[in-house]
Amino acid sequence: MSLRYVLPAAFALLAACQSTTGAVPASNAPARGATLAERWEQRVVTLSVAERIADQCYAQGISLAPAPWNGAVTRATEELAAAGADRAALSAIYANHDFNSSAAQAEAYLMARGAMPDVPESLCAVGEAEMAQGSDVGRALQKL
Repeated sequence: MSLRYVLPAAFALLAACQSTTGAVPASNAPARGATLAERWEQRVVTLSVAERIADQCYAQGISLAPAPWNGAVTRATEELAAAGADRAALSAIYANHDFNSSAAQAEAYLMARGAMPDVPESLCAVGEAEMAQGSDVGRALQKL
């Protein structure tokens, strides 16, 4: 069997076996009572997933929904600040954040939904499904 088929299955299996600590919730929304750091990280992961889909699928008519801020980190930070979160706390969260963890969560989220690393078009199917479901990722995307 080629790596083309083994790796996506391995990624999906690893994503399914992750512990709940740091794992992407099935709904892709922070758990009730989540800390500011957990809410910020989840929003960064959500927006990173949406950005990745939009980057790959623009030719298929999928882009990011308009926002006054660019970039997942800036957008997540500004959205939370606009909702009343303390900017100093958000700055501290950013300074201490492990972005490898967020990247791994975004990858696990995509793999768990059928995206395959060696099939970029598979992101478009994930994007279409996310928009149809009205998920957090889907609401960060739009159909052109």
